[in-house]
Amino acid sequence: MLGPLYEQISPRLDRAFAGERVSYELRIPVHPKTWDERFYDVVYQVRTENPDNPYVVAVITDITQRKHTQTILERAVEERTTKLREMVQELEGFSYSIAHDLRAPLRAMQGFSEILVAEYGPKLGEDGHRFLGRIASAAGRMDSLIQDVLNYSRMVRADLPLEPVEVEQLLRGIVDTYPMLSTDKAEVVLKGEFPVVLGNEAMLTQVFSNLLGNAVKFVGAGVRPHVRVWAQQVDTSPDRNGESKTKSRFVRIFIQDNGIGIAADQHEKIFGMFQRASKGYEGTGIGLTIVRKAVERMGGEVGLESGPGRGSTFWVELPRG
Repeated sequence: MLGPLYEQISPRLDRAFAGERVSYELRIPVHPKTWDERFYDVVYQVRTENPDNPYVVAVITDITQRKHTQTILERAVEERTTKLREMVQELEGFSYSIAHDLRAPLRAMQGFSEILVAEYGPKLGEDGHRFLGRIASAAGRMDSLIQDVLNYSRMVRADLPLEPVEVEQLLRGIVDTYPMLSTDKAEVVLKGEFPVVLGNEAMLTQVFSNLLGNAVKFVGAGVRPHVRVWAQQVDTSPDRNGESKTKSRFVRIFIQDNGIGIAADQHEKIFGMFQRASKGYEGTGIGLTIVRKAVERMGGEVGLESGPGRGSTFWVELPRG
């Protein structure tokens, strides 16, 4: 038994005699008197009042009970974590089931509204058409809200493997395929080169489609949306506390619009759940929450520069691929 103890003690005593203050945890698997496992907190401090005869003061504290308590707590945490994971899995299945059940009557409301307009349109009158339009619109908004909440929940829990992503190819694919970004509705210009970033392609598609969708939606009446997208390397940038921090191999992608703009006191709030830039526009208030959470999970940051009446410039910062 002395062999293992000697191996723990001897090199630390040598360091202490060399002038170093040494602190460590000593484990004795089988104590010679109690025959149980014991733990000690040990501190060595050299004394050199007499340089010819230095000695080491050892302060030894029995921490066995504390270690046993710690072990019990760790086991309890592990058990509760396991139960929590099981509960989250059950809630996940429950949420998808509830969402499916909620969306079914909403789709029925929309479908029957369309049937009434198609088959009984002339008999409904102006008020009937208006009321049915409100029903269909409300059902559509609720359906969008349910989908956005599910998307956020899925994004928070899902595994997020990161890989090099061609940003320009991804952006052009979104611009070419999303109806709201078509050339007859908006002008979207990609300028310059876009470096490869390290991210998750599915999540980045969600991020950029949300930001581009907002860029063409939140414009004044009669204004043709104009969106400019570009990228640049980031060397330093302020964090949320305003302190400058050095960055290397990061890319910032900017999305600039000619929209209504956002007041300075709303720049942080706008990323919160159910927060909307303007009450006069359709939306669930979850899109930018999804954007921030997705970018943070990919090791990046998101922010904006904006003011009322002068458009907005949102940026997404990600590591280079």
